[in-house]
Amino acid sequence: MELWKKIIWGTVLALAGGYLVFSLLFFRTKRQEQTCRHLRVEITDRKSRQFATDEEIRQFIVRQGINPEGSAISEQRCHQIEEAALQHPMVRTATCYPTPGGDIVVRLTQREPKIRIMGADNYYVDADRRIMQVRSTTAADVPIITGHVSQRMAQEELFDFCEWLEDDDFWTAQVEQIHVAGPSRIELVPRVGSGIIILGSLKEYEGKLRKLKVLYQKGFSRFGWKEYKEIDLRFKGQVVCR
Repeated sequence: MELWKKIIWGTVLALAGGYLVFSLLFFRTKRQEQTCRHLRVEITDRKSRQFATDEEIRQFIVRQGINPEGSAISEQRCHQIEEAALQHPMVRTATCYPTPGGDIVVRLTQREPKIRIMGADNYYVDADRRIMQVRSTTAADVPIITGHVSQRMAQEELFDFCEWLEDDDFWTAQVEQIHVAGPSRIELVPRVGSGIIILGSLKEYEGKLRKLKVLYQKGFSRFGWKEYKEIDLRFKGQVVCR
């Protein structure tokens, strides 16, 4: 009796497995024979930023000679659409897949600007430290850096510095703009008051700003600081106010 049960269960499992494999192959073949009805673009992070529109990306893909509508759906075609979408200057990631209804959907995320350089050159540096063009139709609320800024400096030292500022709620609220007057004279423009903070070079900036924070909280809170035009942090162990 036990032997017959094992045989019956073995047969049922074999049939079920065979049907599953057949179904997967059958529906995959059917899907590949299916004709694309519509190319649909979905920007998943549109609420947090709007550097491109669905229709703009769709037209961008089509202009590259990739229009799947009316053609057979295939994995190769989806891969081509992904690669085409990634060529758009505002696209960060792209995932393409067919729907049971015959549409091809490409889901996108946009590039995320982290800092903006304004001066002789005008551009963003995005979250991946890549240069990103500025669009006149959209602005991003990110730290602004002016002055003599090379792309290497923007992508390395200044990017790290701005990340540190962003992680500190106090300095995020205090600093409105960063000005690079020279490699050894970096200035911070505060949101309140007219006094410029002279940081000097970016070497040991954590310690410099830490002692200034103490002065803000324990010194300036008692005798004020708005009358000073400069707060100089270039001297070791000192904060010089002029």
